[in-house]
Amino acid sequence: MSKKSIIISILSFIVFFSAIDGNATLTPEQIAQKAASVISNSKSISAAFTLSGNGRKSTGTLKSSGNKFAVILPEVSSWYNGTFLYTYNPRIGETTVTTPTAVELMESNPLLYVKGGGSQYTYKFSPVKRNGKYVIDLFPMKDKSGVKKLTFTINSSNFHTEKIVVTTSGGAMTIDVTSFIPGAGMSDSEFEYPKLKYPKAEIIDLR
Repeated sequence: MSKKSIIISILSFIVFFSAIDGNATLTPEQIAQKAASVISNSKSISAAFTLSGNGRKSTGTLKSSGNKFAVILPEVSSWYNGTFLYTYNPRIGETTVTTPTAVELMESNPLLYVKGGGSQYTYKFSPVKRNGKYVIDLFPMKDKSGVKKLTFTINSSNFHTEKIVVTTSGGAMTIDVTSFIPGAGMSDSEFEYPKLKYPKAEIIDLR
């Protein structure tokens, strides 16, 4: 075999295996973008998660469709209908209504951390390794929201988000996504505040 034939064979070999394992060459930013696309391109998402931080642990559920969502936790529940955010605190029997900022929406819906990364962050592979997962760290270029670092654990086969760690100056909050199901669209009523369910709640309108 000539030298030229050997080189062609080697190049063909490299191209063939690159096509088989295309994900192996993805950058951390591309991985985050693929995870964000799963969320953005799904007509709806139903998820269950465990939230832990500051010595506390809680389980909750999340439903989203487009830019609307509902997050239910024992300590606090939120409904965003695309315009207004309703937040119910059962401990004090009070519901606040606000026109939320982007930061307030992310604090209510953890998947928005994944969906809203973009050019405001630098991306690196985490030193933490997990089989079959991508683990990436995001560092904000400007410290506007108080977030120091985001860490995403993403399934390498379907790019579903499996864990989100939000690190701030006050500590770290971990969201373990135990169920992540993309599906068909949901009714808008899923994301409206269910006032009949909480007839005694005091409404504090901060709009």
